Amino acid sequence: MVCCYKLDDPRLYKHIPKQHVNRFVEKVIRMKNIYLAVMLLLFQSAFSQAEEQEKINKDVWLNFMQAYQDLDASLFNEIHTGEVLRVPADQNIILIGQEYKDQNLETFNRWNAQKVKQRIEFSFIKRIQKDNWGYEIGIYKLTRYNGVTPTSYYSKFNVTLKKVSGIWKIHSDADTNEENTISEEDFLKGSLLKY
Repeated sequence: MVCCYKLDDPRLYKHIPKQHVNRFVEKVIRMKNIYLAVMLLLFQSAFSQAEEQEKINKDVWLNFMQAYQDLDASLFNEIHTGEVLRVPADQNIILIGQEYKDQNLETFNRWNAQKVKQRIEFSFIKRIQKDNWGYEIGIYKLTRYNGVTPTSYYSKFNVTLKKVSGIWKIHSDADTNEENTISEEDFLKGSLLKY
């Protein structure tokens, strides 16, 4: 016969002095309450983290994608802090702040003159956020539609994000194609950002 008694059922403890039973039941109830409190905190933290991740997607990545598609240098520069650090590692250069933003204006103007058609997509390998800072690693896929056959380029990126006046922005951005070894297979391994 299987025992189905509740912890507070007196039949369970008929051979144990009552004060011991009461202390035991109190400890079990206290442990259960602590467990519930910890679970609620973990759930709240996970929910808060997911909510902040959605804000990062909206403030940074969806605007990044829109700026690339629309060839909008102003929108692109808006998603970066004033003191942004840009490191295109394959070119062995570092661009800082306005220097980077000025280069973006030149690049986007050239793309507009050439009537470039493109789309950029992001796949994330690691996303960490704490307070007003974030760090993300991923792969981007840039597809150009000029010509008969679309051509895709891949690169691995590392970005530091900073929340400025309630809005997430890119504070540092480094990328590399690792000597053209990054591929569609690498891109698909990450968590794809839905557009």
